[in-house]
Amino acid sequence: MVFGTQDAWVIFAAAAVFSLLVNFANRKMGIKQRTNELQSEVNSFQKAYQDAVKRNDEAEMERLKKQEPDVMKKMQEMMFLPFKSMVVVIPLFAVIIWLVESQFGKFTIELPIALHLNGNELFGLNVFHSSTYGPKGFFIVSSLVCGIIVEAVTNRLFKRK
Repeated sequence: MVFGTQDAWVIFAAAAVFSLLVNFANRKMGIKQRTNELQSEVNSFQKAYQDAVKRNDEAEMERLKKQEPDVMKKMQEMMFLPFKSMVVVIPLFAVIIWLVESQFGKFTIELPIALHLNGNELFGLNVFHSSTYGPKGFFIVSSLVCGIIVEAVTNRLFKRK
């Protein structure tokens, strides 16, 4: 049952705006670009080390072992980079969730998927049955869908440039 079809579109639009803002924050902070740079450097190091091992080049392996602490720092930076945008994302998420809940508190919608974290639905991959969502749940599900679409579209757009 849908409490209000217009309400569903407003909540979905809020999720779309949220997804766009998160994507913009990640791109503006250079998280994706920096992660790609670090990944490339780490991959180059690993390839060079594997080649040195295959050739049994002791001198090259020693030289590369001296670089290992720097590579580990890069790997650590790469691991924590996605959390950098959380400074923006978490407060924004909290505000939007509060707005959605306060404006659409009686809203319910039944969707053909169940993404609840309870029971055996999501973790048991038992998601293909209908489930009822309130405004927060629908916003979160909509944010997941919008986030995937926004990420795919922006990746294609920015790869062309």
